[in-house]
Amino acid sequence: MEAWPLLILVGLLLTGMWLWLRDRRALTARLRHEAEAHRAEAERLGSQLEQLQAAATASTDALIAVDANLLVRYVSPGAQALFGSLPAGATLMSYIRNLEVERLARDALRGADPEGLVRTILMLDRPCRVRAVPHAQGASIAVSDESEVRRLSRARQDLVANLSHELKTPLTSLRLLADTLLTRAGGDPQLARELATQIVGEVATLDHMTGEMLDLAAIESGQQVVRLTPVLLRDLVLPQVARLAEEAERRQVRTVVDLGGDLRVLADSEQAGRAILNVLHNALKFAPAGGRVHVSAARQPAEARVLLSIADDGPGIAPADLERIFERFYRGDRARGTPGTGLGLAIARHILRAHGGQIWAENRQPPDSGAVFRLAFRAA
Repeated sequence: MEAWPLLILVGLLLTGMWLWLRDRRALTARLRHEAEAHRAEAERLGSQLEQLQAAATASTDALIAVDANLLVRYVSPGAQALFGSLPAGATLMSYIRNLEVERLARDALRGADPEGLVRTILMLDRPCRVRAVPHAQGASIAVSDESEVRRLSRARQDLVANLSHELKTPLTSLRLLADTLLTRAGGDPQLARELATQIVGEVATLDHMTGEMLDLAAIESGQQVVRLTPVLLRDLVLPQVARLAEEAERRQVRTVVDLGGDLRVLADSEQAGRAILNVLHNALKFAPAGGRVHVSAARQPAEARVLLSIADDGPGIAPADLERIFERFYRGDRARGTPGTGLGLAIARHILRAHGGQIWAENRQPPDSGAVFRLAFRAA
């Protein structure tokens, strides 16, 4: 009988050990499950962080993350390009040195609007759109440079103003010429011919402006396709000289063409012709009455290209405008009094680049006056 208590004690011990092992296995399984869940969550958060960092790297905006005390915790590559690398322990004010942005961040942290606040702030002498969005850990700030957007907006406004003015002038002339032709020129054939010639000139102006606008639309839509074939340079130049012959005669400008030998280039005849036409038209506008436009060409074997030069003896180009005249809608001070949309040279540059060539402008060396445009085509 004395063995029973011992057996009962052993049984209780074995039962306790079994229960302990069972609970231990359950705890181990639960901990393993929780660890796997945490690991999956960590991987998900890590993947999201990588995606956010990649997006921040790809963005041209400056992205800055601050905590509730306005200590900077993260800056994107765009922010580093604007404000430099992030020093340890930097505050928002010490990093970007702009009081208005700091005020915007504080207002966002105090506010209840989850969409954040947006203001236009002058930073680094440029207008910037700054947005501050609060979150649980602080706020995120995005800085977008709006100077290019504003420049394009002003350029398009200038385009509309220029077009309105430029269209009004030939249309008014056409109406007056037509009225005169109907009322006064019926019995005077000579006067009728003169008026008809002037009408043709005004129509040519409208046609040129329309062509520039259509070219610009094609360029912006990416619909232009360049098909390069070997072509004689004179077959590109002479038709454009002929197209502008009447305008040159009206302006009393002589066009001299000296293309040398049979120079061949790789070109899309239609588009290259448009580029040459635009440059010739520009030269005619600035050549004085009694002046001339000189068209010449030379082979440059070392660069495997042919250089077409179109020179006028006008006032020349301000040094600061030598590059800017190729910008869309740009019109330098010396071009303000001349007709045009400011698109012709920009279109010509686009066409030359599509040909794998170049175009640039220079002022002629004294004692010569005027400007010379160089169009470099690949030699065939």
